[in-house]
Amino acid sequence: MNITALNNLTPYFLFIILIIFSSCENTNKKETSNLDEIRNMMQEYRQAWKNGDSASVLNKLSDDIILFLPGKTGKPIITKNNVSEFWFPKSDIKYPIIQYEVKNEDVESSGDMAYYQGLSKLTWCTIENGIARDTIQSVSEFTNILKKEGRKWKIYRIMYNLKDSNYTR
Repeated sequence: MNITALNNLTPYFLFIILIIFSSCENTNKKETSNLDEIRNMMQEYRQAWKNGDSASVLNKLSDDIILFLPGKTGKPIITKNNVSEFWFPKSDIKYPIIQYEVKNEDVESSGDMAYYQGLSKLTWCTIENGIARDTIQSVSEFTNILKKEGRKWKIYRIMYNLKDSNYTR
């Protein structure tokens, strides 16, 4: 191939390189947008817990969620309906959330799957027949797997490991 032929192809090579870089930039913008959507959704999830809004909490879950319980004997709870019965049992005892914080937040996504993990500090009280009984705090390291369903991120898997109350990462 002579120099003139190469010079004639140069604009095409530059165009192809420009397309490649442009598609990489669009992918990065999409992933950044996904991370922001996930952070916002998880903030809404925590706020729904603090508001005592079980419908909004459950709306953030995938129908085929699996909740992995910590410990050697804790069997996973499978499906949104079963998680709902576990978290919000029909009873005279209520467990309102007083505080729900996340530290060391880490979020990554790829396509329609993502993870959201960190250190959770949850404080709630026990109310039985309208009388406050106990205030309880739990600290846990957690990993949530999320799946994009339609245009919304949903919590697909929840795994957590309970820690001592003074635990820090």
